[in-house]
Amino acid sequence: MSDQGRPATDGNLKVPFGLKDGRLHRPDDVPSGLPCGCICPACETKLVANHGKQKRSYFSHYRTESCAGGFETAVHLMAKQVILDEMRLRIPPITIPFEFSPIEDEKPIRSSVSYPERDVELVDVVAEKQQGRWRPDLTGTLKNQAPLYIEILVTHAVEEEKAETLDNLMEVDLSNIPLESVYDAKAFSEEVILYAPRRWYRCSLYDDLKRTKDARRELEERAARMASEHQAKKAEEEKKAYHAQMAQMREENRRRASQRLKSKDSFKNDALIRQKLRGQLSRVQDRKAAYTAPPAGGLDNIPVDGEWVFSVPRSTWQRFILEECLPKMRIDQVFAPRDILAKVVHQFPWSADISEIMRMRHKLSDADAQWVPDPEEIIAAYLKVLAVHAVISFGAGQDSFTRFKGDRWSKYGF
Repeated sequence: MSDQGRPATDGNLKVPFGLKDGRLHRPDDVPSGLPCGCICPACETKLVANHGKQKRSYFSHYRTESCAGGFETAVHLMAKQVILDEMRLRIPPITIPFEFSPIEDEKPIRSSVSYPERDVELVDVVAEKQQGRWRPDLTGTLKNQAPLYIEILVTHAVEEEKAETLDNLMEVDLSNIPLESVYDAKAFSEEVILYAPRRWYRCSLYDDLKRTKDARRELEERAARMASEHQAKKAEEEKKAYHAQMAQMREENRRRASQRLKSKDSFKNDALIRQKLRGQLSRVQDRKAAYTAPPAGGLDNIPVDGEWVFSVPRSTWQRFILEECLPKMRIDQVFAPRDILAKVVHQFPWSADISEIMRMRHKLSDADAQWVPDPEEIIAAYLKVLAVHAVISFGAGQDSFTRFKGDRWSKYGF
């Protein structure tokens, strides 16, 4: 149990109510002094009734030095006594929430119905009656025979397990009741019966009322409509997706059939093209056979396999790369062999027979294609030699390159 705020005690030993013959009494309602016959409701020692003319009356302990809980215990017991005497009570307002999740993985829908506070008559009320494991401060019975469990909070709140177990359990909070109201009989009674803060822990008193049932049914029907609409929408989307998939499959089948027809035509066309290229291929073979590679002579005259396909001598296109292509590359710019090849071919176009072969190279049979080198590989081989000699550097892999930062050309006389 957790302690809550407690009212000022106006002195630790001043007790507002004394216990006599099983009932609590105010100091003005009993004889003055020790003959009052009252005991402390907390420690059960004798009390002295002090009737004051200049200040309010109070009880004090007789020959007792301390009683820490006298005030709180007296207030707690007197509150129960008031309810037992009055047989009535104002019960707190309540809001009953409803929640349904008509669509999975989406936010639930909510509504609620509220009932205001109201005054009820108790046909029966007893104190400290055992209810299973628990003993509420008061157990009342309403006119409809429903039980009403009442807890009085002065210093200790209701245990959590108790609050979760007992149905129709309410609490009257007197933890901050003004001291003036404690000593005023009418004010104290009104605080307990009507005005002190109060709350429900659990309450099913309103569950079977028509208004509650209607609110719950309305939300259930709304949830059912939403679920039905969602299912219909989902079914429509699945239907559209199915038809779209079927249309895509039909289109794919048409495309494949068209490709098969085209491939047959392409096969015929390729055969004709290869036959047409036989003459150029023969001249290319003769050119390769007649080519004599000149001796190496520095970084601008490096032998490279397939170099015979170029229309200019090795030293010409290699010096072009060194003097025109590479210096124009930005520092740290990554470039590929095909970037350099495009510049070389633009500067030194292929001969007519080589140009035709290169353009239609992909149409040649594997046996014929082996006679025609890949010009990009020729450029790549030359650039790799330059990278090995630190004229340029390799990029992220062996097929890309970059320029060094700084002037590296003068070292080689370029």
